[in-house]
Amino acid sequence: MERFCRKRLDQERIYEKRCKKGLSIVLLYIIIFSVLLTGCSSGKVNTSDKSNSGSRIPLEERTAAQYQLPLVDEPFTLTFATADNSATAYSYTQDLPAFQELERRTGVHVDFEVTPSDQYNTTMQTRLAAAKELPDLIRLPDDPIRYAKGGLIIPIDDLIGDFAPNILSLFKERPDVRKAQTAPDGRIYTLSAVVDARSMVNLNGLGMRKDWLETLGLKEPDTIDEWYEVLLAFKDRDPNGNGKKDEIPVIAVNVNGLYKLAWSYGLHLALSDGWYPDENGKVVYEWISPRMKDWLAEMNKWYQAGLLDPDMNSQNRDKYTAKAIGDIAGAAVSDMTMQFPQWNERMRNDFPNAKWEGIVPPKGPYGDRMMEKEQPTENIHYGITKDCKNPEVVIKWLDYMFASEEGKILMGNFGIEGLSYVMVDGKPQFTDFILKSEFGSGIAQASLGVNGSFPRILMKEMIEQRFLQYDGEVAQSNKATQYYVPSFPRVLASKEETDTYASIMADITTYKDEMVIRFIRGQEPLDNFDQYVKSIQGMGIEEAIAIKQRQYDRYMKP
Repeated sequence: MERFCRKRLDQERIYEKRCKKGLSIVLLYIIIFSVLLTGCSSGKVNTSDKSNSGSRIPLEERTAAQYQLPLVDEPFTLTFATADNSATAYSYTQDLPAFQELERRTGVHVDFEVTPSDQYNTTMQTRLAAAKELPDLIRLPDDPIRYAKGGLIIPIDDLIGDFAPNILSLFKERPDVRKAQTAPDGRIYTLSAVVDARSMVNLNGLGMRKDWLETLGLKEPDTIDEWYEVLLAFKDRDPNGNGKKDEIPVIAVNVNGLYKLAWSYGLHLALSDGWYPDENGKVVYEWISPRMKDWLAEMNKWYQAGLLDPDMNSQNRDKYTAKAIGDIAGAAVSDMTMQFPQWNERMRNDFPNAKWEGIVPPKGPYGDRMMEKEQPTENIHYGITKDCKNPEVVIKWLDYMFASEEGKILMGNFGIEGLSYVMVDGKPQFTDFILKSEFGSGIAQASLGVNGSFPRILMKEMIEQRFLQYDGEVAQSNKATQYYVPSFPRVLASKEETDTYASIMADITTYKDEMVIRFIRGQEPLDNFDQYVKSIQGMGIEEAIAIKQRQYDRYMKP
C-alpha cells in the first residue's frame, strides 16, 4: 500500500509540472492530492465508516486473520494513558514483570502515561478537551459515546473483524459482552474488562456471624421476618458475651447496603438502581412502585427497633470495618462475600471463634428471594484514539493480551509462570507468591502488573484459587448463586439520551435519596409515600422511563 501511495504521489508531481497552466488544472490537482492523502496516510489502517455504504459485514459473520508473534518486525512503542496501579508502590511506569513478558512475546513496548486513580478522570477530561497529541490507547474518563461522536476515538469493529480473532471469538461466544460494547449507531468503539467470573464466587451479598447464631441457639434465618427476630436477639441477648449491650445487629457503610434487603420484595435497587423490565418487557422505575412502600415500612421497623447501624451514611469504610472485626456487628450488608473469611482471619487472635459467613438473601412477604447478578463488563472503557498511527498493531496487541488464552493467563489472572503460578495437569495453579503473600493476593498480583487498569478477562479458576481457600465457601457460593437474576443491562447511550436523562434524573435522584432515608428513619411518615410518588412523576420520570425502554429494547435485539 505504501509503495502504491508513493508511486501515485510521484505521478502527481510529474502531472503538476506539466499542468501549471490554467486554474481548472490546479483545482483538479488539489482534489486528487487530497483524496490520495486521505487514502494513503502514513501507514494508518483505513478505519473509515463503511456503514454508510451498507457494505459492513456483521461481526458474527466475520473471520479475522490469524497473526504470528511477535506482532512486529521492528521495535514498536505503544502509548497508553490509564489510571495507575491500585498498588501505588508498583506504578505501571516501572516496567512491571508482566508487561516485560508481554513485550518479550509481542515485540510491543508500552509507554505508560499514568495518573493516580482518584485524579485520572479530571486530568484526562482536560487532555481530551484539548484534542491533540493523544496517546494510541486510552482509558476514557467518562461516557465513551461523547468521545466517539467527537471523533477522538475511532471505531474498532472492522479492526476486530479483520485482525483480532480472539476478541471476535469472545463476541461470538458472549453476545452479552458484545452488546455491552455496542454504541447506539451499531458500531463498537471501545473494550471493557469482562469481570463476571467473580460473581460466581465473590458475591455482592449478605453476611452474618454464624457463631453468634450458635451461641444463642438460633437457626439461620430464612425469611425476612426471621431475620428481624434474629437481629433482635443479637441486640438484646449479648451474643459476644462481654456483658455489655454493645452489639450492632446490622452494619452498613451507607443506606445503599440496605438495598440488598429489597431483593426480598422483588426490587432491583442494589445493582440496577431500580430500573427493571416487568414480565411483559415494560421497564419500570421501582423506586415508586407499591412494593417500595412495603420495603420502606420494614426498614423503618428495623430502624425503630435499633437494629440498624446508627452511623449509617456518616462513616467511612475503615470505621465500618472496625465494627465488623471488633466483635460488635452481627450482620453486614455492604460487602462482597469474600470479605467475610478475610475478616475471620483478622479476628483470629482476639476473637478466635468468630465466624463471618455469607448467607442467602431472605424470602420476602410475596415469596421473592433473589440476588442481582453483576454486569458482565466493567463500566470502564478503553479506546484507540484518532492520533494512533498504527491501529492494526494496537488491536492485535489488545487481542493477544486481553482475549487470547496465553494473554488472559499472563495479564488478567495468573502472571508469570514459575513465579506466581505453575502448570498442573495443564492448568495454572497459583504459587505461595500469591496465596501466602503477607500483603494479600490482590497486592501480590498488582506487584507484577496483573489484573489492573486495562482490558482483561477474569477467569473463574483464578477467582476460585484466590478466594475458595477458605473453608466452606464453595458450598456457600453454590447455595447463594442459585438465586441469581440478571441485573438491568448496561447499555451505551447516545449523547442525546445521556443529556436528556441526566437533566431529568439529577433532581429526581437527589429527592429520592433524601426521601428514602427520611422514610427509613421515620422523619417522613409513610402516609406521605403517595405524595412522594406524585412528586417524582411531576419531575418527568416518564420521559426517563421512555429512554430506558428504548435502551432495553435495543439491547434485546439479536
